[in-house]
Amino acid sequence: MEFESVMHLRMIFKRGVMAAAASMVAYPAIAQPVPAKARNACIQRTAEEMVVATRDITVTGAGPMDPENGVRNLFMRNTRTGQTATCRVNTIDGFVLSVTLGGGGTVRPPSGSTPTEGSFQGRGNASGSVFGRGKRADASLSFNRNGFSLGVFVPPGTGAQVQYLGAIKRIRNTNPNNPNTFVIEGRIESFASSANNLRVINTRGDCRIEVFDARITSTSCSANASGSATQFRGMSQF
Repeated sequence: MEFESVMHLRMIFKRGVMAAAASMVAYPAIAQPVPAKARNACIQRTAEEMVVATRDITVTGAGPMDPENGVRNLFMRNTRTGQTATCRVNTIDGFVLSVTLGGGGTVRPPSGSTPTEGSFQGRGNASGSVFGRGKRADASLSFNRNGFSLGVFVPPGTGAQVQYLGAIKRIRNTNPNNPNTFVIEGRIESFASSANNLRVINTRGDCRIEVFDARITSTSCSANASGSATQFRGMSQF
């Protein structure tokens, strides 16, 4: 009897580990918010290195932050030429340590193509759920072939926030000349809110996310869970 109990506990533990691993593979991690000071400093410095206007530079993603000094790599892109760069910045004081230019200056993705993975951000106003009638907020989207993660939060990410995880039903390009302009229609599978200490709740619902020129311009998400409906409207520039 004692041997059977031990074996049963081992099976439960193994299943738990396998489920956790599957969850990590299925969903891309939600990006930590990047302080506006650090983001703007990288945009300015990258524009100077590429000798272009700041309006042509966008942040497409960010690497993990060093917990000891706050240093983080931001991934930059020239929306006109496609050239990329990596900006190493101290997110605490916004000091840019270096900018390394990448390739892609003369190569553009095929017209009408739609990305199958990526990370995008937006800045604007959020309403509904924990945001009430409206608050200034940032949005962060990461997606791949397996699914999507969307976070909407009040900068610097310590106030009201919601997070959605789910599967992608459809990605539709809305500008044949710009692959980074598209709409994602997603099926929500789990939801978390600062109203319940970001405890993940399994639920069902729909999410529509619009990206224009590599910036999140609009999101509308609603699930069966209480307090899960939110809307986000982004600014054209940030």
